[in-house]
Amino acid sequence: MQIFGAALTIKKLTKTQVQPIIDKIADQLPGWKADLMTCAGRVVQVQYVLTRILIYVAMATDLSPWALKAIDKIRRAFLWRGRKEAKGGHCLIAWPKVCRSCELGGFGIPDLKALCIALKARWPWLKRREPSKLWANLPFQVNKEIDALISVAVVTEIGNGTNTLFWKDKWINGRRIQDFAPLIFALVPKRRLIRRTVAKALVGENWTEDIQGEIDATALSQYLNLWDILPEVELNEEIPDKHVWRFSASGSYSAKSAYDMLFQGAIIFEPYERI
Repeated sequence: MQIFGAALTIKKLTKTQVQPIIDKIADQLPGWKADLMTCAGRVVQVQYVLTRILIYVAMATDLSPWALKAIDKIRRAFLWRGRKEAKGGHCLIAWPKVCRSCELGGFGIPDLKALCIALKARWPWLKRREPSKLWANLPFQVNKEIDALISVAVVTEIGNGTNTLFWKDKWINGRRIQDFAPLIFALVPKRRLIRRTVAKALVGENWTEDIQGEIDATALSQYLNLWDILPEVELNEEIPDKHVWRFSASGSYSAKSAYDMLFQGAIIFEPYERI
């Protein structure tokens, strides 16, 4: 299936499949008369046209680093020179500093890697919030950056436990099992991490079957701590689990809140006022 000139697939796109996206971005430039634009005008074009072309593609597919680099080359060249290509001497500021919010001393042009992570985080979020949807059973690949984002952003208020992952989600007083029993967590195979729900894990202490490997003295202490904590958990079959996005006032995911979160703790580029 084709979407915006690229194949829509659950597999990683090939260069041949991604190239139409890059070509579509480059094709925008000739008609813009960049020589008549100020630098501020070109910033607007890069931010709201060139970048926006990628939104739905980046949300649905996995763009390789080489593709993001090729697109950034076009965005950077148009910003500084108004052309498809530019040499390093034309660029007045390092591109990572340009791709910061205005509050951090940048131009407000989105960082493509961070944007892709923030956009694709919507799928594991929606899979938690709307598990009955047909697409929720599709084999969506979650890379380590998205997984880390979700683990920080989402906190679960446990109900019936059927839509909460026992090993991975923050469901024990806002914490994951990995937070207080990391050695036990390390002994659980990945296939169990992504399948074992709280409801199934607590029945007959089934969670103990997931632990594979030798438990040393330190891990044993964490294991016994789990045994003390889990009996205090009470499930309510009539109440569904509630997942809360910590970084928005509504408690629901938004791409902006996910993107902004990726820059928390970033240092302000101080010379931006002179530039």
